[in-house]
Amino acid sequence: MRQRVLYLCLVTVLVLGSVLSACAPQATPTPVPVQPTQAVVPTAAAPTAAPVKKLTLALVTKALDNPFWGYMHDAATKLAAEKGFELIYLAPTKANNLEEQTRLVDDLIEKKVDGIALVPVDTKGMVAAVERANAAGVPVAISNTRLDGGKIVTFAAIENYDAMTLVTEYVVDKLGEKGKVVIIEGTAGAQTAIDRKKAQDDVLKKYPNIEVLASQTAEFSRAQALTVMENLLQTYPEIDAVLCGNDEEALGAIEALKAAGRLDKTLVAGFDANADALKAVMEGRMVVTCDQRPDLQATQALQAIMDQLAGKAVEARTKITATLVDKSNVDQYAYRIQ
Repeated sequence: MRQRVLYLCLVTVLVLGSVLSACAPQATPTPVPVQPTQAVVPTAAAPTAAPVKKLTLALVTKALDNPFWGYMHDAATKLAAEKGFELIYLAPTKANNLEEQTRLVDDLIEKKVDGIALVPVDTKGMVAAVERANAAGVPVAISNTRLDGGKIVTFAAIENYDAMTLVTEYVVDKLGEKGKVVIIEGTAGAQTAIDRKKAQDDVLKKYPNIEVLASQTAEFSRAQALTVMENLLQTYPEIDAVLCGNDEEALGAIEALKAAGRLDKTLVAGFDANADALKAVMEGRMVVTCDQRPDLQATQALQAIMDQLAGKAVEARTKITATLVDKSNVDQYAYRIQ
């Protein structure tokens, strides 16, 4: 009986314990803070630069038969390689031909080139072509020979009047300020020829003992100067000096004088310092010439166009210094003689 009572008591205790456990409040777990997920931002690609447009620039000279234009072309070609632009080089097949040079410029306008460096064959005659380039938005820089109108980027050249003044004074000094001279002029209408002839006239009229026997054009041509000089030699038995508009004319005059056996008695002056003239100076056949830096005349005109296209300020006049070349300094120009 007693064991039964103990058993019932034990059961009762177990039941009550279960009930109380079920009714007890459950512990709430401490929440673990959740870290917010960072949004993945894609890396922005570096902007692709628009390809730089390769410029196409043209150099148009007066002719193909004078080494001077070759010097300009060579310098322009070197600049194009350095600066990365395409160069178009053109010149009339007939030297100093206005109609042909006009057509060449019009063709370049039609091709929409980015700029033209022009040596006009005629100071007034090429104005209309340049004005057409202006209307088409093609910038034009003038080199060597002044243009009498139109809108230009710059004019890159020596002062022809000042340079020929130096040449003429040099010859007058060699003559002892007396003697008989002839002048072989350049192409009529070209400002270079006009300025050089005026300089010769202005210098010579200061010396009363200098007699100008004749003044004729040879169109800046060696062949024409040869013919002109042959005729002058027949007319004048005594000629002390020949003043020429450029080296090509001087070299033609030298041929005629040599053939007539009169070169050793006549001073010949040129202008340009081309290779054949430099040889003539070295050998004593030509007394003086003048370096007008054709390389700079070409490259500075082209550079001015590039500067303007890049939004830079450009001087309207780019002056280049001329240098007399005679026996005393001709060796410095040996690099031009191939």
